[in-house]
Amino acid sequence: MKKFYSNGKLLITGEYLVLDGALSLAVPCKFGQSLIYEEHTESTINWQSFNSKGEVWFETTFNSENLEILEFSDSNTVNWIRKILKTCYQITKKKIKGTISCHLEFPNNWGLGSSSTLLNNIAQLYQINPYEIHFSTTNGSGYDIACTLHHSPITYQLVNDKPISKPVNWSPNFKNEILFIFLNKKQKSYSEINRFNELNKNSKLIEDISKITCNIIDSSSLDDFENQISIHESIISSQLGITPVKQKYFSEFEGSIKSLGAWGGDFIMATRNNKNYFIEKGFKTIFEFEEMVKTSNLKIAS
Repeated sequence: MKKFYSNGKLLITGEYLVLDGALSLAVPCKFGQSLIYEEHTESTINWQSFNSKGEVWFETTFNSENLEILEFSDSNTVNWIRKILKTCYQITKKKIKGTISCHLEFPNNWGLGSSSTLLNNIAQLYQINPYEIHFSTTNGSGYDIACTLHHSPITYQLVNDKPISKPVNWSPNFKNEILFIFLNKKQKSYSEINRFNELNKNSKLIEDISKITCNIIDSSSLDDFENQISIHESIISSQLGITPVKQKYFSEFEGSIKSLGAWGGDFIMATRNNKNYFIEKGFKTIFEFEEMVKTSNLKIAS
């Protein structure tokens, strides 16, 4: 038996523009996904995926020789998994047969990386570079893959289309004032990326967001941090033509609010640690900084 584990993710700065080379700040989460593989003698891959409640939410069976789909419970999911497995075979020429079970630690709709954690676990199983699979199967920047590989906050940047990630000491002295709130809906990153790619961008936008990323990392006070968040939200809002989340839903909130990742869903980040405000608005999935952000290596592959 082999077991692999990958961290979930949140993109703190640089959403969208990270695709064009902006420096971003990202954090691995204390929630992730594990994959357990057990080899058998039959010519099949028997697959089951379990949600955070331990319930099977997807299952399929492949012919291990040609990855023909023998049975499945969801067509979109099985086609995506087959695409990953075919890519792994094309890279390694390695065929596997056995049972695979995947175990999420967070609900599928949270947007913390159910896809990226799975992809990295499969990469570990095949012993190949996860970025090679990622850029062959998705249109994302790869920051989520970087988060699966690190156990503390990172900066991430595409330099000449190559992923560069570096550990960074981002544990601000005001971290107890930071909250992460789930907006009760998931945003589809794939379609958002396609929409963004059709927009006109310029190098100054990328430079500005990169500078803000550095300023946010270096912020020594909550006031400085909130000011940088506001500037960041304004830049992305102007580029997308979308109203910032605070102005749209939380205009009377006293602290600052920032969208994380694709705008319109998943998690937001808020300051001033006012949980009751969001609970009263109907948003009850709330985490403090220490509850969400991973800062050390707690789980390893075995």
